[in-house]
Amino acid sequence: MAETQKNNYVSNSMWILLEKSARIISGLLVGVLVARFLGTTQFGTIYYGLTIIGIMAIFSTLGLDSLVVRELITRSKDENKILGTALGLRLGGSIVAILGSIIYSLLRDPASTTFIVFLLSLSMLFQSFNVIDFYFQSQVKGKYTAINQVITLFISALIKLLLIYFEAPLVYFAAMAAFEAMLSAFIQWRFYKKFGGHISHWKFSLPESKHLVYLTLPIILSSFIQMLYTNADGILIARFLRDMGLVGQYGAAVRISQASYFIPVAICAAVFPGIINNRNNAALQETRLTQLYSLMLWGALFIIAGAMLTGDWVIGNLYGPKYPLAPEVFKLHVWSILPVFWGTAWGMWMLAEQKQKYVVGMQVLNAIIILGSELVLIPRLGILGAAWAVIVGSYIALLYMVLSYKPLATLRMFYSALNPKNLIAIFHYSRS
Repeated sequence: MAETQKNNYVSNSMWILLEKSARIISGLLVGVLVARFLGTTQFGTIYYGLTIIGIMAIFSTLGLDSLVVRELITRSKDENKILGTALGLRLGGSIVAILGSIIYSLLRDPASTTFIVFLLSLSMLFQSFNVIDFYFQSQVKGKYTAINQVITLFISALIKLLLIYFEAPLVYFAAMAAFEAMLSAFIQWRFYKKFGGHISHWKFSLPESKHLVYLTLPIILSSFIQMLYTNADGILIARFLRDMGLVGQYGAAVRISQASYFIPVAICAAVFPGIINNRNNAALQETRLTQLYSLMLWGALFIIAGAMLTGDWVIGNLYGPKYPLAPEVFKLHVWSILPVFWGTAWGMWMLAEQKQKYVVGMQVLNAIIILGSELVLIPRLGILGAAWAVIVGSYIALLYMVLSYKPLATLRMFYSALNPKNLIAIFHYSRS
C-alpha cells in the first residue's frame, strides 16, 4: 500500500511538471510573440491590468487552495460539503474582486485602460471552478489537471497566433484570459463527471464556510500581503514613471524570470499529501523536507547560473530591439528565484504544522522591505530599482524563514540540503 502511494506521489509530480512545462513553453513561444506584436505600450497596459487583478485576486481565491486539499484528505466523508462551500465562497469573492479592480481603475485610469482591466478580471469568475482541481490533488491525480491545462494551453495558443496573424486589437488579447479560464473550467468539470462526481451534489454549508474562513484567515492575510508586494511593481512604475512602455519592458523581463516559479509550486502541490500523511512521523517528515529543500536550492542555483550566462542573448533575441532594458532587468530579478523556491517548500511545511502565523510574519516583513525599497528606488533607478527592491526583500525574507520557526532544525535542514547527495537519494526514491 505504501509503495503504491509513493509511486502515486512521483507520478503526480511528473504529470504536474508536464502541465507546468507546457505552460512555460506556451508562455515563452506564444507570449513572447504577443509581446513583440503588441509593443511595449500595449503590452504594458496588459501587464498593468494583471497587476491590479493580481492584488484583488485574494478576494476570489481566499487562500483556500492547500487548505481545502488538506480538509479533503483528512475529512473525505465531507467531500461534497467542502467542495460546495469552497465554490460558493470563491464565486462570491470573485464578484468582489472584479468590482474592486474596476473601481480602482476607474478612479485612476482612462476608460480604455479600465475596459482592459474589466476584460482581464472576468477570468477570476471562471477560476472559481478550480475547486475541482483540489479534489484531484487530494486524490493524488494530477494527471487530469495536467491534461486539462495542456488542452487549454494548446487551444489558447492557437487562437493567440490567429489574433496576431489577423492583427487583432488589444481588447481581443485581454479577453483571452477569461476564455482560457472558462475553457479550463469546462474541461475540469468533464473530468470530474467522468469519475462519477456531480457538482449538483455539492452543498454550500454556512457552518462549513465559517470553519474554512476561520482556518484560512492567516492565509488570506499573508496571501493578500504577498499579492500586494508582488504586483505593486507594475502599478508603482506606472505611477512614478508615467510610461506604459517602461511597464511593458519590466513586465516582459519579469514574466520570463517568474516562469521558473512553476517548478516549486508543481513539486510542492504534488508532494503535499505525502507531507501531511507523514505528520505523525517527525523523523521521516524531516528527511523528506530536507530532500525537498535540497531539490529547491540546487534547482534554483542551476537556473540562476544559466540565466546569468545566457540572459543578454536569450532576452535580447526573444523580445528584440523594442525592449532594450529587459535583459538587464531579467538578470537582476532572476536572483529572487532562490528565496522563492525555498519559501514555497517552507510555506507548505508551515501549513502542515498549522503554523500559518509564521507565514504571515514573513509576508509582512517582505511587504515592508520590498514596497519601501520600491518607493525609494523606482524614482531614482527606474525599472531597475523595482528589480533591486525584489532582491533585497526576498533575501531578508529567506533569513527570516530560516531563523523564525524551529531555527535549529531549519538550519540543520538548510545545511543538509546544500549536500548534493540528497539529489541522488531523491533519484533512487523516484526510481524505486
